[in-house]
Amino acid sequence: MRSELMVQAYSGDYRPDTVADAEDRLRQLVRLRGKRARFITSEDEERLLEEAVTRLGVPLERARGVLHSEMQKGQIALESDLEDTLVDLLKSFSGSHKKLSMRDFEAISSLHAARRRIPIESSRQMVKRLMEEEDITPRAAGLLRSKRWYRRIKT
Repeated sequence: MRSELMVQAYSGDYRPDTVADAEDRLRQLVRLRGKRARFITSEDEERLLEEAVTRLGVPLERARGVLHSEMQKGQIALESDLEDTLVDLLKSFSGSHKKLSMRDFEAISSLHAARRRIPIESSRQMVKRLMEEEDITPRAAGLLRSKRWYRRIKT
């Protein structure tokens, strides 16, 4: 019986008997995806939820709950949560004038790079994209008070 279930699971024909079985399979999938990088991209998150609803038969709300509980248990971060955190930091640091200093920009970029475990340059590009989406402008820096530090970041 157990070997039949394993063969069905590998072939993609697995239909769980209960919602609890399906939720356990979803937990295992989340752990597998997060094992490598401790980070799940928004595409992976969407794929996991889609698979949970269509193939495993778990309701969307339950699937999201399982996903978030496994994220907290396994110290795995979601890209969407990280982006929300970065946007909140950008808004907080930029203030009412919506201008961000170079020091704050570097701090946010460093946080992003550390969480994603990627090079700082790609983090700078991501933070610059988020700034443009939120209509936050760079604050002039340096002796000549220019925004050159911001323009040098390739998009």
